[in-house]
Amino acid sequence: MVGNFSISLKKYSVPVLFFILGILLFYAGISGKQNMTFMISAVMMFVAGVMSILYSSGSFKSILLYIFGGVAGIAAMATFVLSYSSVEETATYNKNYQLCKGKAIRNLEDIRTIQKAYAEKNGKYAKTWEELVEFAKVGTVPFVISEGVVPGRKISEVERNFIYRDNRPIDINMTEKEAYLLSKSAICPEDLKGFKRDTIQVSLLDTKFKNKSYVDSRMKSGFGKFYVDSLPYIPFTNAKRQWKLETNDSLKIGEDIMPAMKVSGKIPFAKIQGTDDEELFMGTLTAPDVVGNWEDK
Repeated sequence: MVGNFSISLKKYSVPVLFFILGILLFYAGISGKQNMTFMISAVMMFVAGVMSILYSSGSFKSILLYIFGGVAGIAAMATFVLSYSSVEETATYNKNYQLCKGKAIRNLEDIRTIQKAYAEKNGKYAKTWEELVEFAKVGTVPFVISEGVVPGRKISEVERNFIYRDNRPIDINMTEKEAYLLSKSAICPEDLKGFKRDTIQVSLLDTKFKNKSYVDSRMKSGFGKFYVDSLPYIPFTNAKRQWKLETNDSLKIGEDIMPAMKVSGKIPFAKIQGTDDEELFMGTLTAPDVVGNWEDK
């Protein structure tokens, strides 16, 4: 009797194991909402268990085994194709996710640059996308023209009298401010001829977004050409979804009143495929900083 049990155990242990494993995988697939590839694998495991049990019991003819084996082989090929397609789809998704997130971050950084320039001019941030885009197109920013160097010497008594109109001691080398004042004066010394420290207004668009470094950086990252009119829109949404722009002109910090802003939105991809889309934002309406949430990590 013990011998018969031992023989039966050896004969049916592996088939029964496949059978039970197939049932468990099928249940896990249904309850966990697994993909089609997983479900096919579970069914194949279950069928393999049933076939093995029937074959071991002698109730399964060899010809049927070949037939079912052929069907299983076809199913295995189908599973392979589906698995390959799934891997390709995941790879494409991840590539688009990385590109979209990178472009969205650059988008937000460009918006921040424009808003800072706008606030320096107007004391507050642009409230609408129309205002921001228009300023980006026609707005200007200060640019310092710097030519020449400060001479490594002390100012003379004549130069001191011209600048300060007193007899203060001359005990340090000439400063940048002193060099600038003397270069603009009627007594400009020879070593300050050609010295310039002038501030002029230049195009924000040309200076920040059309310079070679910025253009090359965009191209290298795969972001393409910069378009001002695209700034309000979240990348990969076909201009159907805009970033949410919020401003606060009267944020009180101690005794000071300061402007604040926040730009936020969800990119059309999640870090893990199948979960909620990832949110990106910069700034806050409760503090004067404009840090992005990607910069906190």
